[in-house]
Amino acid sequence: MGAIAKLISYPDKILSIFFLRILPESIHLAILALCLLHKHFQIFTARRAYAAAVKSSRRLLRPPPGSGECSVCLSELAAEGEECCELAACAHAFHRGCVERWLKGHAPTCPLCRAAAVPEKAAAEYRRVAEEEEDDWIEKEFALVLLNALDVGRCNHGIFT
Repeated sequence: MGAIAKLISYPDKILSIFFLRILPESIHLAILALCLLHKHFQIFTARRAYAAAVKSSRRLLRPPPGSGECSVCLSELAAEGEECCELAACAHAFHRGCVERWLKGHAPTCPLCRAAAVPEKAAAEYRRVAEEEEDDWIEKEFALVLLNALDVGRCNHGIFT
């Protein structure tokens, strides 16, 4: 009870701590959190748009037995239970999973002839967002602010001792 009475007896110090230390750090933390959410929203939408472009760049097909091999994984196309597709740009056939993995991870072109399989605009946006994702200064700043807020030594600032 004595600590609360002592705390209430210093209203000017309480207000100064709130307005000079706690409020600015809270505002900084909120702004960083909004920037982080916006960045991850951009990454999510770019990935979804690129995945839709990859999906629309191919046509599913049922290859006849002995129709060749997938040039990505080098196994037979007509294997039991595997979905195959051909790229709309050049009509080369691949396993669905192999060509999707190629288009998302390597290049937005056909693995055989390098014909553009995904529209350049979608591919450029996907590359830009992937590069931005590696530049994580917002996450680092957010972590530093959280660590500063959790620093036990700064809780009472030595004012009421």
